[in-house]
Parts: sequence; C-alpha cells; structure tokens
Amino acid sequence: MIERIIIPEIIRAIKEKRIEEVKSIIAPLYPEDIATIVLDLSSPYEKVLVFRLIPAEKAIEVFENLEPESQKDILSFLSDEKVREILNEMAPDERTELFEEAPAELVKRLLSFLSPEQRKIAVEILGYPEDSVGRLVTPEFVQLYDDITVRDALEHVRAVGLDTEAVYYCYVLDRTKILIGFVSLKSLVLSSPETKIKDIMNREVIKVNVYTDREEAAQIFKKYDLLALPVVDKNDKLIGVVTFDDFVDVLEEEATEDFEKIAAVVPVDKPYMEAGLFEVVWKRSFWLFFLLVFESISGFVLQHYSASISRMVALTFFLPILIATGGNAGTQSATVVIRGLATGQIKPFGFFKVIIREASFGIFIGVIMAVCGLLRALFQQGNWLLSVSVGISMGLTIVMATTIGAFLPLVFKKFRLDPALMSGPLITTIVDVVGIAVYFEIANTLLALG
Repeated sequence: MIERIIIPEIIRAIKEKRIEEVKSIIAPLYPEDIATIVLDLSSPYEKVLVFRLIPAEKAIEVFENLEPESQKDILSFLSDEKVREILNEMAPDERTELFEEAPAELVKRLLSFLSPEQRKIAVEILGYPEDSVGRLVTPEFVQLYDDITVRDALEHVRAVGLDTEAVYYCYVLDRTKILIGFVSLKSLVLSSPETKIKDIMNREVIKVNVYTDREEAAQIFKKYDLLALPVVDKNDKLIGVVTFDDFVDVLEEEATEDFEKIAAVVPVDKPYMEAGLFEVVWKRSFWLFFLLVFESISGFVLQHYSASISRMVALTFFLPILIATGGNAGTQSATVVIRGLATGQIKPFGFFKVIIREASFGIFIGVIMAVCGLLRALFQQGNWLLSVSVGISMGLTIVMATTIGAFLPLVFKKFRLDPALMSGPLITTIVDVVGIAVYFEIANTLLALG
C-alpha cells in the first residue's frame, strides 16, 4: 500500500518542519489515498496540518472520504470561513453522515454555517428516521420534463451536470413534479434533437419511498443492478436519489453489524481503533455475561446425572467432543440461514422448507459423525455399549443442533426481530444444554446406569 511508504516520510517531514516537502508528497495523490493517509496519522495536529496542505481542488473530496470523527477533529481547528466553505460544498448525503455522528450542540453550530438553501436541505434530510433511505438521499440530480425536446434536455444537462452527483440517469417529471420515468444519458445523446422526452423515456421506474429502511433499499438496488435509486415521497414526488457508493457503505455496515451479532458482540458504531476501551468492554461483556448465566444450566444438568457419572467416569471423557461438534453444527446452520435471510436467498415464508432442509442435512451429517464418534470412543475405551451411546448421542445432537440453528433465526425474522441476534455462541450454549441431557439419557438407557 502506497500510504505505508508515504506516512513515515510525512511524519519525519512534519517533525523536521519541512512543510513544503509534505505538500509536494501529497499533491499528486488521489483524494481517496490522501484521506487514508490523514486517517492513519496519529495526532490531530498532524491530521489538520496535512489537510491544510491539500490542493484546493481536492480538499472537499478528501474531507468527504474521512471518518466523521476525523472530520470533527479537523473542523475544530479550522477558521469559521473555511468551515463554512467545506460544509456548503459537501455532498448532502456525506454532510448528513457527519451531522449524524456529531453532538447536538455541534450540529446546531454547523447548521449555522450553511447557506439558507443548504440548511433547508440538511434539516429536511435529518428529519427522516435514522435508518431510512431518506438519510442517504442527495437532491443533486438531473430532472427533465416529459414535454421538452432532446435538444433542450441536453442543454439543461450541460448547465447543471457539473454540479450533479448522478448524471448518468435523468429523471422525468410531469408539471406537478411527480416522477413518471427516466432516460439515460446514452439515449439522449443518440436520439434526434427534436424528439420529445416522453417518446424515449422509460416509464418503468424502480423507486422507493423516502421512509423505506435503508437495508431494504440496498437490497432493491442490488437486485436490479442499478447505478442510482430514485426516492419519492408519499405523493410520488421525487425527493432525490441515492447512488451506488452510499449503498456500498450501507451493505458494508449491515454485514459488519451482522457479523458482530453472530459473534455475540453488541455492535459498536465507531471504527475499531476509535472505539473507547470501556465502550468496547461493555458491549463485549454484555452477551458474555448473559451466556455465562445461561450456560450454568448445563452445570445443573450434570449435577442431575452425577450418579451416572460416579458409576462410569468414562462418560465425561466424550462430553467435550460431543458438545463442541453439536455447537459447531448449530452455528453452521444458523450462519447459513442468517446470511440467506440477509441476502434474500431465504424467504421468511419458506419457514418449514428451510427447517426440513437443514434437518435433512443434519441427519446425513449426524450419521457420518455418529460413526466417527462411535469409532473414537471404541478406540479409547474398548466398551461397545459406551461407544454406541456416544455415537447415537453425537448423531442426535447434530440433528437437533442443525434444526435449532435454522429454527431460531427464522422465528426471529417472523417476529420482525434481527435474525443475527441468534448468535453462534447462543446457539452453541443451547445445544450444549440439550446435548448433555440427550447424552446421559441414552447412556443411562443402554448402560443401565439409572
């Protein structure tokens, strides 16, 4: 990575007060690379100094590529005039992300720097629910009317295109501002200048309401392979568009959040290196404490079968592999189902089909693992009845584990809860308790220990 080579050079140059050298190092770089360098610098002083040296034509784009925490640090060191310039030139969706992460007092101050027009846009976007697609919208799009000619449309594109984030699609409105179609830039360029827009536009518009959940909107965007997604209000009037870069961020955030939940971690909103120690400790320990309490049930189960254990201590030799294999099988099923629900490959209404499918997998895998468990126990102890107990318990535990791993996420989805809450550790804990009880019941029956 280029920044690994450049950052040490920049830090040395800053320490030695060779400011012009720093400027010459960052000048030829792409804005995204400069933003990465700024984020990797350790002290706010270094971040601000480098940002001040960025060429003017790249400064806004670099700023938009920074994390909100770094953006706030830099703004606190800049003059009011520079803050005003940056905020007014930022894309509305990028500016909204900064405002979402800032304290209310700071947002109020930053809003005061905006022009009346930009302040109206910012306040309107911030008024939408936090997880709605309205928070991602940008009003910078090309709008056309259906009764104008291609010649007029191209003149309009030339006039506003440089200030528009999404110029590859032009959205067609009627005179009441209702979205009725769209036309691609390619169609405009290749059509006769006198052709009316209504004759070349596509009337089948894929759109979402401004209050649609952003994750749902991202799935629509992905399904139809779009470059931009128009967002309308309840009256079908076009509010703005959301572009692919915003949805990439949404999908990344949602995937990260799901992985954290699957690992029994309460999601942390900040980047890994910026999250506070106590915040991370609390969010990790919350689930661990809950699982500790729940896992203690297995201790009571073992206590219940203490007489059986005292008669044949060898039963305990195989508990670790039994509960570990069952937990792993349950986690596999839960992960596959949770991911399938997230990507839309599994539908909530296919409840019983998914359960039967995972249970079938569990039966086949259970038979294989039952044979492995039986041979493992026979090799270690040479006791056929004990080995059969281990094998049967292993098979049944895996069948139950795969069924539970599929069942619980689907139940959560049915009740409109996040399926990712059915974390791997939670599934493992449930399977541990059930698997231990099954194992000792089978052993008591076959070995006449009860």
